[in-house]
Parts: sequence; structure tokens; C-alpha cells
Amino acid sequence: MTRACPYCEASGLEAAEESGVLRCPACGRSSLAGELPLSTAAAVSLEAGAAAGSGRLARGPQRAPRRAPGEVASWPAALAAGAATVVFYGALYLLPEARISDLFMSRGWVPYVITGVSFWALFLLAARWLRLRTEATALERDLIATGADGLLGPGDARSAIEQLQARSQGLESSFLVGRLERALRHFEARRRVVEVVEFLTAESSADEGRVDASYALVRVFVWAVPTLGFIGTVIGIGAAVGGFSETLEAASSLETMKESIGSVTGGLGVAFDTTLLALVMSILIMFPASAVQRIEESFLGEAEDYCDEQLVRRLRDDAASTRQADDAAIEALARRLIEAMGRVERVRS
Repeated sequence: MTRACPYCEASGLEAAEESGVLRCPACGRSSLAGELPLSTAAAVSLEAGAAAGSGRLARGPQRAPRRAPGEVASWPAALAAGAATVVFYGALYLLPEARISDLFMSRGWVPYVITGVSFWALFLLAARWLRLRTEATALERDLIATGADGLLGPGDARSAIEQLQARSQGLESSFLVGRLERALRHFEARRRVVEVVEFLTAESSADEGRVDASYALVRVFVWAVPTLGFIGTVIGIGAAVGGFSETLEAASSLETMKESIGSVTGGLGVAFDTTLLALVMSILIMFPASAVQRIEESFLGEAEDYCDEQLVRRLRDDAASTRQADDAAIEALARRLIEAMGRVERVRS
């Protein structure tokens, strides 16, 4: 008989120290052994689906890594940022000499790095925003197929998954489609609506954490740009201090003193201009980052409402399976209590 985690359906359950208590290595939850076996019908249907080799339906517990709705790869944004930096400095080189050209091109290597990092952050945020726009299109579709009565029972879950895959053409990697598919698989395995509600609640909490963690690289950019400005400031002040010492040494000659003062003011220009550039660039990153994160968190709420309206309200319990599962759980719990009482009596004796 097939055994799987009753929460995430992953295999490979590990036995804990307590007899009959198993822990899932995937989600970390514990369950009694009496609760773990799937019903015969569910086990047969899962094995039949695996034998058929029907693409995503036959994958079993091996799934793609979970991600936040707007999470994208960072290296395409890095490549685009490199190209944009080259184009930007090429345009500055062609322009006549101006204050902005001096700010970006005559203050050492730090402005080049600040510009590249800033472009990287902005392109990454733009890619996330475009991804969220694509994800939002799934909210406008009716992805759940129901029976003639407008409801969906445990026995209809597999056909509903097939219809979900058919209706989500072009959105196969959508965050919402993945959540609905996992919920339907959970409903097929557990056969109770309350289990699906708990599953979706846990999914929502986990996704909030994923969204927050997915902005770690953007936060690094926001932190790195002012730090680079501070490095430029230290370099400029160091050059100014060195030039000032030369000025004191050349105090005997007025012309030499004028030349050495130029190195002092040049170093101070590097110090202040790199700081100014870094602060401006960090502001240009922080505002879009805050806006995109707010849009992504809003999408999570809309996805949760969609699952409640379009999925949970259309589900119906299998009364016989529910009673059977409840009886099995009560029987397993009673057996564990009897065994525990027996161990206590043996210890007392």
C-alpha cells in the first residue's frame, strides 16, 4: 500500500523515536502511522497515473522548486545591465563635456561600478514587474472544471487537474496554476475539504516568506550602492590629504603651491561626487523595489481569494471516505494510547 505524507504527498517518511509517529523530511510535519496510508482507490489511481507516464501527472513527489510569484533569474538582468552600462557611457562619451559627464567619467572607477550595479537592480525589478503582469492574467481565467452540479469531489480531482493543465496553456509555469494543482492533488489524496483549507493556509504563509526572501539580492544592491559611494569618498579624501601634504612641502614656491592645491580640490571632488551619485542611485532603486514588492504582496492576496472563490467553495467531501479516515485516525490514536498505558504499567511494575 502506498504511503505518503498527508500534507505534501512526499514519500520517504522517517520514523521518529515515538512508536508509530512518522516525520516528513520535505515539510517537517509529523503524522500518526494510521493516518498515512492512502485509501485503496487513491493508491490505485496514483499508481495508474505513474504507469501511464502522462507528463506532469506522473511526476509524483518530484516537483519544480517553489518560488515567489515574481521571482526571476538574476543573470539575464546582469547581462542586460552590462550592455546598458556600455551604451550609457558610450552616449556620455559622445556628448560634449558637461557636469554629468564629469560626474560619471572623471571620478575614478567607483562611478562605473555604481552605474553597473544600479542598472542590474533596475533591470531585475523590471523583470519581476513583467513577470507579475503575466501572473495576473491567470486570475482572469476560470481554471477549475466542475461536475454537472457545479461541485468537485475527490474522484473528480484527477480530471480537474487535466482540465487545469489544458486551460492554463501559456501559463504552465504560473504561480497560481502550481498552487491549484498542488491543492487538487492534496484533495485527491486526503479527500476532505478541511484538509485542503489547511493546506492552502500553510501555502499562503510559506509564500509570504518566499516573497520576502526573494528580495534579498535587491536589498544587497540597495546596501551596496551607498557603500560604494563611501568607498569613493574615502579614496577622494585620501587623495586630498596626500595632495595637501605636497602643498605644504611646496609652500616655498607660489606656482608649485597652486598646482598642488589642484590635487587637493580634485580629491575632494571625487569624495563628494561619488557620495552624491551613490545616494541618488540608491533612491532610484529603493522606490521601484518598494513598489514592486507591494504589487507582489497584493498578488498573493488576490491568489488566495481566487483559490477560496474558485476552488474551495466548489469542493465537496466524500462522506464515506471522510468517515473511514476519521475512524482510522481514532482507531490509530486509541491504539497508541493503549500502548502508552501498557508501557507505563510495565515501568511501574
